[in-house]
Amino acid sequence: MQFYTYSYSTSGYPSGEISFYSQAFLNVQQLQTISTTVDNSMNLMGRLIDKTKRMNVTRTTTTNEKPQQSILPIRILELEAKIENRPTIIDEKSSAVLKYRTPHFRSTATIQFPPLDEGEHWKIGWIQSCTRMDFLNSYGDWGYSSWEFPQLVSGQNPMISDSDGRNYPFYGSKCEVIELHGPFLDYQTIKVLMNDNFYPHITWDIPTSNERLSRLTNVKRHQNFYTWLVAMNVKTGSIIVLKTISWQMNLEINIDSTKSQGSRATLISDPIPIQPEILKQNIRIPTCVLYPPNANNAQILVWHPGCRVGEVSKRPEIVVLPRCMFVLHQNPYYNHYIRHKTHTSIQNKLNGGSSSSSSSSDTKSNASQSTKTKPFCRLIFPPSSPPNSSSIPGNRCCDDMKHILDDHARLAQGVIVR
Repeated sequence: MQFYTYSYSTSGYPSGEISFYSQAFLNVQQLQTISTTVDNSMNLMGRLIDKTKRMNVTRTTTTNEKPQQSILPIRILELEAKIENRPTIIDEKSSAVLKYRTPHFRSTATIQFPPLDEGEHWKIGWIQSCTRMDFLNSYGDWGYSSWEFPQLVSGQNPMISDSDGRNYPFYGSKCEVIELHGPFLDYQTIKVLMNDNFYPHITWDIPTSNERLSRLTNVKRHQNFYTWLVAMNVKTGSIIVLKTISWQMNLEINIDSTKSQGSRATLISDPIPIQPEILKQNIRIPTCVLYPPNANNAQILVWHPGCRVGEVSKRPEIVVLPRCMFVLHQNPYYNHYIRHKTHTSIQNKLNGGSSSSSSSSDTKSNASQSTKTKPFCRLIFPPSSPPNSSSIPGNRCCDDMKHILDDHARLAQGVIVR
């Protein structure tokens, strides 16, 4: 029967070849049973050919079936991701804070979207997450401060959303995302843009001081990001990942506090930024990237007194709390951290001399505001309602996004991530 199986697998060949394999089968039988008559042999060959013909019909029927189509034949006509080829700009004009402005990361995609039926609603745009943040500010023997995302430091989540906080899960609300409403009969050509850079404020003096001395000695920053080009079915909540971009920002600044203001800081890292990479294999979007809190609402500033960078402080102090307090309430990693009492004065320093600054460490500028694997599909079940935020004071981000979470859970039993 083993050779018969081989004859079945060649049923797509011409009839002459089928006879050849049938005769070969017959020859094997004759070697096993010498007394077999010619008539019996011919009958056996006839039966084999009949079976082969029947199998031919079966295979033809299967082949003629309509092939399963892909979910959406979305066409990416053009995709570009780059970082400005210029060094980070340092600003020492403020007597309270050191500022720097990094080169811009920009991504552009031109897409042809297929026809839609009546009532269909899709969003095409950019989703971004931060996977790593080392943002360390040294003050010599006094200690160092660190801007942190509690979810990443504690290992609670592998990434954090970098949404604008108003249009989850998308990075922005204007040119970063386009909405399409059916019906339309032809392909629609659309273009989505994204623009990101960093403009932080770092206090010259240690963050727990009410003075304005110059004690800052070094600034290091290393952040990694994933940026996804996606198509979202608004009615079902399904998300199709079209492309994944990986990029990073890495810089280091030395400060000589003995020099006069305006000539203290020097960029010592490579002034030419590392260019983004458009990945050949897409990266999954974890659940934590699709919902609040976003990076700006979750970050905290921690002061490590009397320590050098890399040393563990016995009494770390949280000097800038997150906007979304739920981040700390659900994270026991920070239970032994001291909440510093001069939170307001520190915020005033960070905001000093600039009307465009915010209470976060960064004011992020925005243009509008190798191995092949099988495609993956993962089902994520969002909570039917957001966490109970009424008992958590200052949980503004969760309160503001409550209606979005409710609508998303109502429209989709689950979120399909591709």
